[in-house]
Amino acid sequence: MLENRRAIPVHMITAVLLIAIRPDAHAQQTPAPVIQQPPQAQTPPVAPTSTNRLVTGKLIYVAPMPNNLDKWLQEDLRTWGRYRVTSNPEGVDLEISAVVPERQTQYRERHGVPLPKNPPKKQPQESSISVVDWTSGAQLWNAALLNRNPKANEAAPAPASSIEIPARDMTPDQLALKIAREFERYVEQLDGSGAH
Repeated sequence: MLENRRAIPVHMITAVLLIAIRPDAHAQQTPAPVIQQPPQAQTPPVAPTSTNRLVTGKLIYVAPMPNNLDKWLQEDLRTWGRYRVTSNPEGVDLEISAVVPERQTQYRERHGVPLPKNPPKKQPQESSISVVDWTSGAQLWNAALLNRNPKANEAAPAPASSIEIPARDMTPDQLALKIAREFERYVEQLDGSGAH
């Protein structure tokens, strides 16, 4: 039975072992054919679309605010004319509301009787005004109202999604006009129109 076996040459055993141990050894000897892909047509980049609700929104609601600030804001927004102002808060695109911090009542004594102090008249009751997307609740623009007067030669802030407005000594109509103007500047910057 042993006589029927044929001897395998050593060089064949070495080649089989090389392929088994290093499978890439055989691949290195024969390069793979290079297949060139046909050139594909270049598609132009898609222009970004503006999905900011400040630009696409049409209907805006102004929530009630102290000192009839909401009425003045409504009037200034109507004058601007970009949005249709409504008194119904349902189904609008945007909502403007004020943050009015809870103030602890302070008392003064008069003839031994504690009487509540009136809040300072020069200081705004609101701490900020926000514009939110009514559907998602996302804040789109915010103006922090600072309890200080504008500094001499203070430049107007650059249009931004969050700004600070020195609001001390402003009447509600002056404050509403300032808020509306800053909001208008930001929206027009987003829109790229720059038109008034």
